Amino acid sequence: LPVLEETLADFDNVKIVPGDIMKIDVAALLRQEFGGLPVAVCANLPYYITSPILMLLLESRLPLTSITVMVQKEAAQRLCAQVGTREAGAITVGVHYYGEARQLFPVSRGSFMPAPNVDSAVIRIDLHENPHPEGLDEGFFFRMVKAGFSQRRKTLANSLASLLGIPKQAVYDALEQAGLAPAARIEQLTMEQLFALARILQSA
Repeated sequence: LPVLEETLADFDNVKIVPGDIMKIDVAALLRQEFGGLPVAVCANLPYYITSPILMLLLESRLPLTSITVMVQKEAAQRLCAQVGTREAGAITVGVHYYGEARQLFPVSRGSFMPAPNVDSAVIRIDLHENPHPEGLDEGFFFRMVKAGFSQRRKTLANSLASLLGIPKQAVYDALEQAGLAPAARIEQLTMEQLFALARILQSA
């Protein structure tokens, strides 16, 4: 902080707010500093808590238009992966639920001194104005996604039956109704297929 205060002393359009992003009331801070104006986030995230910070920003329904962050290269690939491919995970679905993510450019480890042991990349997430799909129980949707990806080697019927307590036959029926194979795994499903399955299962 003393270094930042010194190096940024000549800029009257910068304000340093020390704190832990996971503990601070971000919504109150944005209201105080920007008075309801739309906000763009730009950050160099601590790599070990990339996913928790991103989900905090996304789930809090803050007045954000975009999030541009530098993350570890492998995390960038996962965050920007196409839902329905092997590279995608639960965090990929979460990001694509709230916005559209894309990689902007790579950042080699040689760009830093001392050089870290990993390469990085800068990504941008442009947020949807209204991310909540019609007729979808958002809480159930994310429970289904987390359950499926926590046992991604199992079929959806097995993982949802064991982790969410949904009768296996009910999952089979929902898969058939959604036009999906009985042995489908969650990593094979697109966002629209995930939405369709969740709409059917949420009332099972």
